[in-house]
Amino acid sequence: MSSDYNTRHTLIAKIRNQHDDHSWEDFVYFYQRYIYVVIAKMGVNNQDVEDLVQRVLLALWEKLPSFEYEPNKCKFRTWMNQITRNTVIAYFRKQKRYKNDLDRAASIRLNEEDPEQSEPEVYNMAEKEWKLHVSNLAWENIKDDFKGKAAQVFLAFSEGKEIEQICLDLDIKKNTAYVLKNRVQDKLYKEIRRLDDELS
Repeated sequence: MSSDYNTRHTLIAKIRNQHDDHSWEDFVYFYQRYIYVVIAKMGVNNQDVEDLVQRVLLALWEKLPSFEYEPNKCKFRTWMNQITRNTVIAYFRKQKRYKNDLDRAASIRLNEEDPEQSEPEVYNMAEKEWKLHVSNLAWENIKDDFKGKAAQVFLAFSEGKEIEQICLDLDIKKNTAYVLKNRVQDKLYKEIRRLDDELS
């Protein structure tokens, strides 16, 4: 993965050139796992999810040269989620044996006339998965920055372990455990915000 992209605009602009393989690899690195989870959560059989991920990536690759990024109208991932949703609906239509899934997917509609209604189910799920995806990317980016017991303390807190058990397991004092946890947490939150700004 390249580290020379300062904003999502740069990456999006670079992948609009369909001959920039390096930028496309970066794009796939940042978005493929997220697309996979969204498709799986839409009810696609496990054995077909990877195929649909590839279809979505191909559709994105084909449509990106004509994509006009207008952040005041919608986020990039909103457009990407619409392509994902359309790909899954087309899949369900083609697979008659998934009639119940088709009915569920087809019932998810964007209701632009009534802004008081809640967002469609698929977009709520996609937003939740996006947050998890960005958190995982952020952790991968920062975890090696911490030496000693800081990462261990943070992971133990994340797993729900009690402070007394953490201190006993790692042979540290409570105050030290809280300081280490907060140090990692602060850096993780900053990285999550950075990635969310760059990749949304």
